[in-house]
Amino acid sequence: MTGRGRELADVLKRRRVNVACLQETKWKGNKAREIGEGYKFYYCGSDGKRNGVGVVLDSGMKERVTDVKRVNDRMIVVKLMIENKVVNVVSVYAPQTGCEESVKEKFWEQFDCMMMGIPEREDVYMGGDFNGHVGRVNDGYERVHGGWGYGVRNREGEVLLQAAYAFDLAVVNTWFQKRDQHLVTYKSGHHATQIDYLLIRRNQIKSVKNCKVLPGEDLVSQHRILLADICLTVRLNKHKDRPPPKIKWHLLHKEGYASEFRELVVNKMIEMGDMEGMSVNECWKEMADCIRSVARKVLGETKGKRMIDKDGWWWSESIREVLREKKNAFKEWQSVEDQNESIKESKRGAYKECKKRAKKEVAICRAEAHDKLYLSLESPEGQKRLFQIARARERNGRDVSHVKCIKDDSGRILTDDESIKKRWKEYFEKLMNEENEWNGMLENPPVNMGLVREISVEEVKMAVRNMKNGKAVGPDGIPVEVWKLLRADGWKWLSLFFGKLLQEEQIPEEWCSSILVPIFKNKGDVQNCSSYRGIKLMSHTMKVWERVIERRMREECEITQNQFGFMPGRGTTDVIFALRQLCEKYKRVHKDLHMVFVDLEKATIGFPVRSCGGR
Repeated sequence: MTGRGRELADVLKRRRVNVACLQETKWKGNKAREIGEGYKFYYCGSDGKRNGVGVVLDSGMKERVTDVKRVNDRMIVVKLMIENKVVNVVSVYAPQTGCEESVKEKFWEQFDCMMMGIPEREDVYMGGDFNGHVGRVNDGYERVHGGWGYGVRNREGEVLLQAAYAFDLAVVNTWFQKRDQHLVTYKSGHHATQIDYLLIRRNQIKSVKNCKVLPGEDLVSQHRILLADICLTVRLNKHKDRPPPKIKWHLLHKEGYASEFRELVVNKMIEMGDMEGMSVNECWKEMADCIRSVARKVLGETKGKRMIDKDGWWWSESIREVLREKKNAFKEWQSVEDQNESIKESKRGAYKECKKRAKKEVAICRAEAHDKLYLSLESPEGQKRLFQIARARERNGRDVSHVKCIKDDSGRILTDDESIKKRWKEYFEKLMNEENEWNGMLENPPVNMGLVREISVEEVKMAVRNMKNGKAVGPDGIPVEVWKLLRADGWKWLSLFFGKLLQEEQIPEEWCSSILVPIFKNKGDVQNCSSYRGIKLMSHTMKVWERVIERRMREECEITQNQFGFMPGRGTTDVIFALRQLCEKYKRVHKDLHMVFVDLEKATIGFPVRSCGGR
């Protein structure tokens, strides 16, 4: 697999393959990664010199993954939820003929344990290199062997058929009558065998419409790709995965776009004046609509298409050209009869030369692309770009980045959209509205009466400047970068608008809604709602308003000097260092040191709301 990920993705896309099982990948570690064209590779390896298995899923299937179980470097199970069915995709690599008997026995013991761990009600689709010959005839194994195999059965093939019979698995590529070249899965010189097989539940054999070997693909020179057409009942929605169009706010940093955008929005602010006679909702709606319409006109919108090929950004036309030459050379080599040894050997040499040239071209193009990337990272925007790349790699390396199907209170898996939405709604309603016990000691707190000064431009300016760029926007879709671009004109309008909020004692209705996004905590059951942390995406303009109010509240509150964290200039790093020094000194003089650490579970959510009543 090393250096062939993108080439594999091209072949899978051209052949319209949704799921692929790979063996002898020889990759280290147990991870997942994008290989291009929307395909994701889940793999399990050992030392990078031998064995290794993996499963490749396309852009539609990888979003249905609920669990990945890596048994060892010879077995991996990827669990999918397709409609109301649980599907297990298994990739297997059996020990070679020359391996010790103890290795083979251990493999089949682990195979039995793996299969017994899969409930009978779940479907199984297993592709593997079993290094055995099941033979052309099916005597004694008529239920699992279709009678259209290749060659003569050997001992390893007998063990495979016994395992298939024990778990009622049909060997799919023996159920279709094909020519020998569409049955042979391994060919080296004059040696041709059938050692790669596809196994599924015996009661699912009717779902397989065709199964054959592709002798013309040059991805590997000895093994042949085994392809099966399997019909599954899946509801398709062409627009399901298409995200809504988004305004290209990143263009605000470019001078030409920024000046035009600023001019049009400032003209609208001048037209609105001091907003006399307008309600809070009317003021905000008019300004927000103006900002969004001007942004669409000046900055433009995305087309609403999902970017699925971010990993193959370095793949060039020159690489495709040498790969086409390699494929043609492979076909010419394979088309020569075995009797013409001299011609076949010359064609084989030509193929090897094309293969070497293709490998060199891939290395050159990748190196050139990486050099350009390294140079771009040295620019002022390079640090931000570097963190984006790191986050993307970490995100792509997760087995399950998100899961659609979740469990209800009783542990039953929900699959339909309405039930899933209802479950999330019930969970977060209960979580957000649960209050801890309160003794009511603050029944009549003292009220700090006094005049409320107007919101100044300086307060707004400080609040806007302290907000970070590049954050996800709320339902209104307006980022804080807009107010940073408008500068004095925008700050003045906000100060007038915030003053109106204070005077009328209400906020715009659009600010009352937010987008709640569940983020997996990377621990616990991925299908359990409690394993997710809810993040609310709110209006950035409302956050500016909150910062202004929060700064005023800090001026009225007395916070002790031993409060660290959530305080400007008083982070927790210094305190942690002081505690560490304290521990070392006590340890040096052999004295006991007692410390108490308290973590309040969901402290901010369970806060008694009634204690915050009143104005």
